Amino acid sequence: MRAFSRLALAFLVLVACDTAGRVIVWGLSLPVPGTVVGILILLAAIVALRRVPEPLKEMVEFLLAHLNFFYIPAGVGVMAYAALLADDLWPILIALFASTFLAMFAAGLAFQVVARFTGGKGDGA
Repeated sequence: MRAFSRLALAFLVLVACDTAGRVIVWGLSLPVPGTVVGILILLAAIVALRRVPEPLKEMVEFLLAHLNFFYIPAGVGVMAYAALLADDLWPILIALFASTFLAMFAAGLAFQVVARFTGGKGDGA
């Protein structure tokens, strides 16, 4: 029972950081997702502590181990809007491929710029 309460408290910390981030974004009308601000709040807390608390580490490992469950709502949404997606399939596919290509191109350029600034030295890994 004690392990459950530790994990529940760790989950509550994650939810509190997320909620705080959403409230800050809403209150200040920031153009950033609230979840991102919540993650930054959590990062600041971890940096201030100089370690990751063990219950939080256990909760995060549990969530990552069961990450595939987070895709269920997206799959249900795709099935619910299948007819709408079928109507606009070609524009969606073109946008997906174009954005993927542009992201890969931008990543390659960024890599080249960083390699130029660092003199092309790497750790070889």
